[in-house]
Amino acid sequence: MNRSIENSPPHGLEEVYAEYRTYFVRIAVSYVRDRMVAEDLVSDTFLKIWESRTETTPRNLPAYLLTALKRKCLDYLRDQAIHLRIQQNMHQTSARVVGERIARLEANDPQNLMMSEALAIIERELRRMPEQRRRIFIAHRYEEMSYREIAAVYELSEGQVTYELRAAKEALKAALKDYLPLIGLLLNGF
Repeated sequence: MNRSIENSPPHGLEEVYAEYRTYFVRIAVSYVRDRMVAEDLVSDTFLKIWESRTETTPRNLPAYLLTALKRKCLDYLRDQAIHLRIQQNMHQTSARVVGERIARLEANDPQNLMMSEALAIIERELRRMPEQRRRIFIAHRYEEMSYREIAAVYELSEGQVTYELRAAKEALKAALKDYLPLIGLLLNGF
C-alpha cells in the first residue's frame, strides 16, 4: 500500500475496498487471530458503511472504515470473552457434577449397599421366625455351637436341630432371592 490512511483523499467505497481490503484483513487478523473471522469482520464493516452511505460520507473514508473495523474487532473479542467465560463455567459445573457423582458412587459402594440391605432382610426374617427356630439358628451361626451342643442346651434331638436349621436357611434364602450372589457369603460368613 503506497498511501497512508490518515493522508488519503476521500475515495469511493469500491476503490477503498479494492485498495485497503487486504490491509484491513491483516489488521483484523492481528486482533482476532483468525483469518476467516477477520475477513468476515472486514466484509461486515464495508457492508455496514455501504448500507449507510446515503446518510453521510466521511471525509476520510479509509480512516473511518479502520475505526469501524477496530470497533467490530473489539465487539467480537468481547463476545468471545463472554462465550469463553460461559464455557468455562459450564465445564466447571460439569466437572463438579461428575466429581459429586464419583464421590457418591464411592461412598455408596453397591456391594456395601447390597450387604446392608441383605443384613436388614436377615434381621427381619429372624424376628419373624418361631422362637425356637430363631434361637437354634443364632446359636449355630452367631455363637458357632455344634448341632450336638444346641441339642443339649435346648433339650432337642440332633435331627430336630437339623430340621430347624434347614427351615431357617430356606426361609432366609426365599427372603434373599434377589441377593443370591451374597447368600453364600452372608450365611457362611456368620
